[in-house]
Amino acid sequence: MLNRVFVYGTLRTNEGNHKYLEGAKCLRGQAWIYGELFDTNKGYPVMKESNTEKVCGELFEVTDRQLAAIDRLEGYRGEASDNLYERKRVTVFDDSGSVMEAFTYVAGKSQDGSTDVIPFGDWKVYRYLRQGEIYYFAYGSCMDNRRFKLAKVDHYFCNNIGSGKLAEYGFRFSRSTKDGGKADIIVSSDEHVEGVIYRVPMEAVDYLYEREGVYVQAYRPLIVSVSTNEGKVIDALTFMGVTKSDETKPTVIYAGEILTGAKKFLSTSYIEGLQKKIDLLM
Repeated sequence: MLNRVFVYGTLRTNEGNHKYLEGAKCLRGQAWIYGELFDTNKGYPVMKESNTEKVCGELFEVTDRQLAAIDRLEGYRGEASDNLYERKRVTVFDDSGSVMEAFTYVAGKSQDGSTDVIPFGDWKVYRYLRQGEIYYFAYGSCMDNRRFKLAKVDHYFCNNIGSGKLAEYGFRFSRSTKDGGKADIIVSSDEHVEGVIYRVPMEAVDYLYEREGVYVQAYRPLIVSVSTNEGKVIDALTFMGVTKSDETKPTVIYAGEILTGAKKFLSTSYIEGLQKKIDLLM
């Protein structure tokens, strides 16, 4: 029998316990549930139930044997009062609005003392930003440095290591605003997104969170695996629109920023595709 499991911590892709999901089918690489995430300060997070906050993660299809192994990892022994985690059925959402039911693991009584909130409910972003080396993958207007200069933060973005490719995502103008359509990415198995990779200090992240509207839930941060021109794969911070809409035409100025940056770094074929998309929307 196959079971759906939503994972949000060390079971996620490239995390320490992902081996428990070896061979499991990933149904959604970007998904979320209602809950609130906390740092146990023991190298793993814990989720507590909430009707308003969100926890980001991945949705997998696992066998009974894999589910039993995950139960043991999470300290779940059925209807026991001293479970480390409780296994619950939850509703899983993705950015296109899809809904599925799945198991996940929430805090048992022994985890009540965990009170350090993980911002934006994303363990991978939280862990990534605590390490010394931060890469940022820009696929929209941040490929151009004119607004960096106006904000006097261009020194944060001077370490440009070249272009990168994000597989299994597509580029869209699916963030509709009063100021036209804004660049966004969606999960798409047969597409890729090209962009610019910067190595940045932590101060740049604060600027990007403000610029991308993270604090007002316009975009959310996420960690993606990006291929460089040299064939190296690196994890990088990027941003995805929280609410999707039909594609909306961008302003001439905004589209110009994207194309200016793209023409400096991206492939000719990809630039042609961007130009075509912009022309059709205009």
